[in-house]
Amino acid sequence: MSTYPDHAAALTALLTECGMPDARVEITGAASLGAQRITLLIDIHDGDVVTPAVAQISTGVLGAVAATDEAALIRLAAESGVPVPTVLAATNHLPGAGQPAIVSARVDGESIPRRILRGLSHQSDGDALAAECGSALAGIHRIDPTNAPSGLPALDAHDPYASWCNQLESDLGRLPVPHPAIRLGLNWLRRNKPSRPDALTVVHGDLRNGNILVHRGHLSAVLDWELAHISDPMEDLGYLCLRTWRFGNDSRVCGGFGSLEALINGYESAGGTWRPDAFHWWMTARTAWWAVGLAMQGAAFSAGLTDSIVLAASGRRVPELEYDLLNLIDP
Repeated sequence: MSTYPDHAAALTALLTECGMPDARVEITGAASLGAQRITLLIDIHDGDVVTPAVAQISTGVLGAVAATDEAALIRLAAESGVPVPTVLAATNHLPGAGQPAIVSARVDGESIPRRILRGLSHQSDGDALAAECGSALAGIHRIDPTNAPSGLPALDAHDPYASWCNQLESDLGRLPVPHPAIRLGLNWLRRNKPSRPDALTVVHGDLRNGNILVHRGHLSAVLDWELAHISDPMEDLGYLCLRTWRFGNDSRVCGGFGSLEALINGYESAGGTWRPDAFHWWMTARTAWWAVGLAMQGAAFSAGLTDSIVLAASGRRVPELEYDLLNLIDP
């Protein structure tokens, strides 16, 4: 595909650096042109062998975990029983381009949320998928944080909730216009800290409908680990259940496809510990966080830092999150 010739050459050079000297990359399509990454479908030609793969290249607009740390974490997740793509190569500086990039073997499955929802014929299918998501999250939370890459951000173990709120307040203060609804939510979070987990764990940070692959109704891979960090494990479950990730199926709390009960059963069956007060707190916290994130993306476009239409549209969705936030703090 001639649309990305520079990327093809850069990815070929990366594979050469990673021990595949005879590899040649052919770009066959673009899976997505997201706000933070472009995702390219590629074929890796190595002699007579052709390996279908995926290359994710950062746009560099907003910060994230280093690509090499992300790759190391994906490998740890695989060892913990989490379905993930096999990482073939990773770099923080793609040759000739400079952006972070990861190349992974291709996994069968659908990632577009509305197609996932249409592909689940019965409510029981959605509940089965929710249980599999719960099991995958428990696997992520079993990863020994001492084995995780040292570059992962971490909340303060002494007071993770204050640590979270302080960072959110800092980000909120950098926005060019005030957002009183988010400020109200932040004040609620400070006043209503939940129970503490036994220990902080590795969390994915962005597991939701849209960052999973689903094949024939089953979870085939957890994608996009660039927001991973060390936190309360309930953060992951709360974020997965945000209304914004249900795509209109509000009654199906888990990603628009499954029940909360199915998610909990899958999580607990795989060894996770469910804490309802912390789940609600993190739903509220991550709703506020995503509202700030969307506002920051819109501000980046307005400031001329990017020409991404995806980031431009993000700012228009902030009121939706503010509405959700107000409902969470006072139903």
